[in-house]
Amino acid sequence: MEELIKRTEEKGIDVEELILSALSRIDPKESIKLRIELAEKYMAEGEEYLKRGLKLRRNLTLKT
Repeated sequence: MEELIKRTEEKGIDVEELILSALSRIDPKESIKLRIELAEKYMAEGEEYLKRGLKLRRNLTLKT
């Protein structure tokens, strides 16, 4: 399965989106729920990334 996912992603196919699209045809409510959960996860990751970047920038500014 991992090899299939790897090869699919190498071809530029978004596996998550493919699965969510298939799920939306079967269970739209569950698909929406999962999309919201993923969005929240990515937002939290983005916020953490920004915090680390700002902290790093502040530290570099203080050293110079």
